[in-house]
Amino acid sequence: MYPELKRKVIEEKPSYRQEEILWLLEHLGDPSQEIRDELVFTSLARGIQEELFTKEQFQLIAAEIVSDGGLDKEIDKTGASTLERSFRALIYANLLSADGNEQSLFYQVLKTDIRNTLLDQGLHYLEKEEDTTGFSSQYGWVHAFAHGADLLTEVVCHPDFSKNRVHEVFDILGQLFKRISVRFIDDEDWRLARVLYEPVLQGKVEQATLASWIKSLDFPIEEREDFYKFSNFRSCLLEVYVQLDQRNSLQDDLKEAIQSFQY
Repeated sequence: MYPELKRKVIEEKPSYRQEEILWLLEHLGDPSQEIRDELVFTSLARGIQEELFTKEQFQLIAAEIVSDGGLDKEIDKTGASTLERSFRALIYANLLSADGNEQSLFYQVLKTDIRNTLLDQGLHYLEKEEDTTGFSSQYGWVHAFAHGADLLTEVVCHPDFSKNRVHEVFDILGQLFKRISVRFIDDEDWRLARVLYEPVLQGKVEQATLASWIKSLDFPIEEREDFYKFSNFRSCLLEVYVQLDQRNSLQDDLKEAIQSFQY
């Protein structure tokens, strides 16, 4: 199975049998970086993004990936368990992105109950994740918070996620930055910034609303860990600033709110 799947990575328009897709899903959290990153994730993400899978295979992937608890599986364990959660989150993100894209073959192909599961678990995943490992000498990239951020971005931008629920995303992010007491060092804060600026760019979040939320947050610094929390969020906001400013989209109220966020 492995040699054939490896060959398909470099084929221009490969097709996949059901047993191959199931093998890929079984190895989504494989401890080998070569298998997990270069074969499994690459094959699944490419199959979704380049529409190499059929609609039935797309539905199969979604059904299988949530069938044993999805992102809640072994949420209290780290190491290999984190790998599986983290890379499941990336596949969740790809599924939701395609399902919400009118130009995609897979637009609204997800069954309602599975779509709702992906959205709900994607919304709450980073509330539960504890493993802040970015790069591991044993496993390679683990990156649960970065992948969870990618997923949360797709959740908030999905057409089935109501604008009226954006405050839930803000609450989750605020709690996350106040909870994590280590300094992010592998761009997790920049990936979390996408949760804020992508919905702004898509017209789903008003900049005034985002500015008001930023002004409502307080990061008192009493211990060393408090500074790490503040610094993580400050870095996130600076990325929001840069991404919107370089698109000439940054409005004065949000600009002022970010510039004023200091200790």
